[in-house]
Amino acid sequence: MAYSYNIEEVPPDDIPCIDHDIRRAKKYLQKHSPESGDSLYDHLTEVLAKILAERPRNVVDIFEEISRKVKEERFKTEDNHLRDLYVPPVQYKEAKNLIKLFKDVQGMDAGEQERQAEEEEEGEEDKRKKKPNMLDLLYYFEQTNVGLPRSEMVVLNLSIRKLMSETPIENVRFWGKILGNPKNYYVVEADLQPEELNSRLQKITEEEEQKRQEEEAKAEETRRVAEETTETAEKEAEGDAEEAEATDEKEEGLKLVFPPLPTHSWKPPPEVPSERIGSGVNTKVYFVCNEPGLDKWIELPPVTPQQIVIARQIVRYCTGNLDTPFYTFPPFPGKEKNYLRAQIARISAATLVSPIGFYTFGGEDEEEELGEEVAETGALSENVHYDPRPIKDLIDPSMSNWCHHAPYILKQGRIVWWDPRRDDDQARMGEEEELDEEEEREEEEGLGGVKKEVGPPLLTPLSEDAVVDTITPWTGTQSSRILPDLAVALIRSNIWPGAFAFASGRRVANLYIGWAQKYTAYNYSPPWMPPVQDQYKVGPEIMEIKDPTFEEEEAYRISKLPPPPPPLPMGEEEEEALDEEEEEEEDEDE
Repeated sequence: MAYSYNIEEVPPDDIPCIDHDIRRAKKYLQKHSPESGDSLYDHLTEVLAKILAERPRNVVDIFEEISRKVKEERFKTEDNHLRDLYVPPVQYKEAKNLIKLFKDVQGMDAGEQERQAEEEEEGEEDKRKKKPNMLDLLYYFEQTNVGLPRSEMVVLNLSIRKLMSETPIENVRFWGKILGNPKNYYVVEADLQPEELNSRLQKITEEEEQKRQEEEAKAEETRRVAEETTETAEKEAEGDAEEAEATDEKEEGLKLVFPPLPTHSWKPPPEVPSERIGSGVNTKVYFVCNEPGLDKWIELPPVTPQQIVIARQIVRYCTGNLDTPFYTFPPFPGKEKNYLRAQIARISAATLVSPIGFYTFGGEDEEEELGEEVAETGALSENVHYDPRPIKDLIDPSMSNWCHHAPYILKQGRIVWWDPRRDDDQARMGEEEELDEEEEREEEEGLGGVKKEVGPPLLTPLSEDAVVDTITPWTGTQSSRILPDLAVALIRSNIWPGAFAFASGRRVANLYIGWAQKYTAYNYSPPWMPPVQDQYKVGPEIMEIKDPTFEEEEAYRISKLPPPPPPLPMGEEEEEALDEEEEEEEDEDE
């Protein structure tokens, strides 16, 4: 039987051995102190672990302090649970996310530089897919003391680029910033790419078709149940009638006849249908976030006419949480994200302005042919032959050199007026049939109880805006009086505080930074409760009447009695007999 022993022999002193020296040094460091019971090896391990975890600056200068703190923590009593922990600053997490954002955008832009260079060489660069330059926007707004800090604009620029790379959108524009408590909203406006828009429209059409089929099946089931119920009720009524006849033959008693139950004739007004994605108030899509670069961009849902109508009647500030419920009067149909979308639509329709001539419908022939369609959809294009106006004309108090380039929102909450007399399906499908001459005449005269609402057309000058509570709608200023040739013309809305627009040569842009509330000269007063509606018509059948007394009933009975018959004329014989009776009575008296 063989045995093997691995005995590590100590090398002689004249032969160097690094491993043996390391083991000897480690063994020396692991010797425990007879006073504290700790070893230098364990102490150094804890100190190095603390340094690597906290990574403070200038470690060599504070090494002794760290060593002292480690010893103090080791010798604390069991009752003392307080411990000096390293708390990273608040900006640490944000800085890590921003560094990641910079790296991600840098990687995305590296692959697109070659493609953009090729497009620029070929002259086929698509302006709709061009990324916005927030620093250029900041340059002009800084001259007029409007805008956001440079740090926010830089992060916004990177965040928007990342959004464009992850979402099928184009024609992206920084819409503005809506203030809230405790958080704010940064809003980005964009158009859906044609492929994405067609895909969504097809999906909506399929959902509507499926919903219509379900409603038809439900209506058919309701009708069948109603027919069965009616047949059962008729059979039961026939049986009850036969039993009543048999009972009446045996017993004759008082029959009580009750009036029919009252019914109401009120019907709810037809609901105004929403405009489809890519048209009307839903032409654009909007993305919001609380902190650019840190939070994800969230797309707001399409807005409905009911939400716009109710948003005009209430005042509510945003909280920064899209899922905040709304408890208002009148009741708002949705949450904060729906209210935010409605306010954005209202602000855009009232404050998107540009110098006259900057946007155009096209040629004269195209304008005549597509004028109505353009007026409804709001499709405009920049005028390549635009001649910039001088600063003195742009800041003219009359505001006759600026115009609205966003469609007007009607009282219905839509851009295109919806006729309630038409079928809802036709209105949703956009199948507009030509009216006859008689129907057109009735529509013009407002007959039939329905009058078509018409708003101001596109490119209407600001000089025609209505004055609200003696407040002029717009105010124009100039960035510099010393260098007027380099100055920027800025106009601000007094009806929607926070809406700005500037013009400098061929550079024009709009921006909103505010609380998303309209100006009110007086304190806000909520609307009154509507009057209580009558459930049914009031008549003698349901009115409460005081019972008559016996004397009143007797007088009523006597008044209804027939009059007594008139006396009949008497003949000659009857007169003679009457005379004889009178004579006999006289003789008896004598």
